[in-house]
Amino acid sequence: MKNIYLFQPQYSVEIRNEDTYWLPYSVGCLWSYCNQFDEVKNNFVLKDIIFKREHPNKILERLDNPTVCSFSCYVWNEQYCLFLSKLIKEKFPDCIIQFGGPQATLKILDNEFIDCVIIGEGEESYLDLLTSIVQNKTIEKIYQKSRIEQLDFPSPYESKVFDQIVKDNPNTLWASTIETNRGCPHSCTFCDWGGLTYSKVKMFNLDRVKNDLEWIKNNNVAFIFCADANFGMYKERDLEIAKLIREVADNSKLESVNLQYSKNSTEVVFEIAKILGDISRGVTISVQSMNEPTLKAIKRKNMSINNITSHIEKSKEHDVKTYTELILGLPNETIDSWKEGFSKILEFGQHESIDVWFCQVFGNSELNSELSRKIYGIETIKAEDYVSFTNEKDYSEVKESIELINKTDTLTTDELIECYMYGWLIVQLHIAGYTQVLSKYCFNILNISYRKFYDNLFDCIKNDDGFIGVHYQEIYNIVSTYIKTGKITQGAKTGHSLHASSFEFLFKNKSKLFEFIELYCSNIVQIDSEIIDIQKKFIFNENQKYPLTLNSKYNIETWEKNKISYKIDNDFIGYDKNNLFILRRKGLLKNKFIKVT
Repeated sequence: MKNIYLFQPQYSVEIRNEDTYWLPYSVGCLWSYCNQFDEVKNNFVLKDIIFKREHPNKILERLDNPTVCSFSCYVWNEQYCLFLSKLIKEKFPDCIIQFGGPQATLKILDNEFIDCVIIGEGEESYLDLLTSIVQNKTIEKIYQKSRIEQLDFPSPYESKVFDQIVKDNPNTLWASTIETNRGCPHSCTFCDWGGLTYSKVKMFNLDRVKNDLEWIKNNNVAFIFCADANFGMYKERDLEIAKLIREVADNSKLESVNLQYSKNSTEVVFEIAKILGDISRGVTISVQSMNEPTLKAIKRKNMSINNITSHIEKSKEHDVKTYTELILGLPNETIDSWKEGFSKILEFGQHESIDVWFCQVFGNSELNSELSRKIYGIETIKAEDYVSFTNEKDYSEVKESIELINKTDTLTTDELIECYMYGWLIVQLHIAGYTQVLSKYCFNILNISYRKFYDNLFDCIKNDDGFIGVHYQEIYNIVSTYIKTGKITQGAKTGHSLHASSFEFLFKNKSKLFEFIELYCSNIVQIDSEIIDIQKKFIFNENQKYPLTLNSKYNIETWEKNKISYKIDNDFIGYDKNNLFILRRKGLLKNKFIKVT
């Protein structure tokens, strides 16, 4: 029998003081598919699946005459896979080293120790590779087939590929991937998900989905990532799946699910989010950018302004959360369009969650082409550990890296850094709540735009020589170093969390922060002292006993003058008051204002 080793190594993530690892779904799919065929069953044995970032020497020691070592690589494990595969080839020169996954491009064959690469969907191509080995045929450098016509093969959960892994690691919590369909009808140039490879959406049998969720319920899984690109496209089917996921969560350790909703969300996504409740982050209000020339360049049309506002209102009706993500560094974005974009998003009613991502240049995306780079003047930096959550228990001597756009023909590197820091301002002060009431009052009552309010506040913070100005400069230096050199400096764990320390810093210094904000407001316009008081009460105070009662002359939702009483409360009960990450993630640093009838 010929020995196969499959590699999809990940860092662990610590949740509730327990290690959580990702089940190696992609390589599990390869084996689940191929092991249906007698030619594979009778000639190959799966010796091991490597899912941890172990020390390479430990892995080399236990390899037993490998015939094929197959690697699924993405931005969080690409460099480790390259490093390890080179060592394997040196020790076992006759072993076939095969690469696949989103980062597997033709360029990866420049590494002489890699024998072949699979482009696109892997199951049928991997079968071709194994069949060629059995039949002593020449191994092709590139395996690439048209898309699988019928998704009627078993998942790795159904075929028990992961059962031994779970048995060998009884104290590990698992993060799992499921698919209910494959494909994406969109062709966004920054994405390697759809467009160039998987345009038509094809569905897996619903029984397979049910079986996968049943396995998840019984096997210590705490987190599900649904790999559908547009969940909610198929209303009745996806509503049924959402109910199944909720049932699993109610009867297992499952506590979170990440769904990628249909890009142009409809009513159904709010129904789904309502069903999932607290295990879901909420509904994405997709924008990426608010700049029309940028959206045209990346082939990404946003919802109309009216629809964005409508979706925000629908989220309130269904009592579900929403979040919006922006990508910094996209073609045709300018410093002015970026700042104006935030103002528009706030005007549309998004005050719950905004996140900013640097634009990553993925291997198989259109944005990675020489033509795109030339047209838009794209320059990049190789940045380390952008999305890798390193754990001291895992091997981390090999740093992961990803190309991030740090300059275009419309945005210099210094302007891009300022854009990021403007995003820091909005996320840390408005979305976190410290200026949210004040800025809404200025917008609705005093006719001061969000853009003007935050542009002026931004200038004040940049020029401040007190605690907030010093902290701003510290974050600025971390961001500047990262986007210019690709290196993470002290104060950040990953490239996507460069300003995460601000959440704790500002909360612990909220009294001084409010003094600064109040002084800022007094310098631009006379603000009703009642609004200052409401703003302070909007933020959770660990020394305050809740609930509180507030009598106001304003309806703080409509901003009409209307005497109204509010009960101010917070759902922090059951959460560690000292765990600010959980409190913030759950939105519990902002108090709830409940109208008393």
